[in-house]
Amino acid sequence: MRKLLLLLAMLTAPAQARTVTATVYDSWYHNRADACGGTYQHWGVSAAHPWLPCNTRVRVTHGNRSLMVRITDRCGCNSIDLSAGAAYRLRVPLDGTARVGISY
Repeated sequence: MRKLLLLLAMLTAPAQARTVTATVYDSWYHNRADACGGTYQHWGVSAAHPWLPCNTRVRVTHGNRSLMVRITDRCGCNSIDLSAGAAYRLRVPLDGTARVGISY
């Protein structure tokens, strides 16, 4: 019931935006199970977030580039972990971090 109320609150709430630090998943996780029951694809367009529900669509913006990603996993940090495919499309360094905007 609690999850249903949280989901309902998220669906009816206005979009929220914030700036966070983005990192990139390591290729070691490729073809391994993710927290949402799927398989992580290193060059796909997905992300991990510490508390957003699975399958939430999030707009990530870096500079003048913007991309919709799907939350498919959890991360233990206060940021967002991007797949290499998403990072490449946003021009986020594959071996570093970048400040990005997210809206959900």
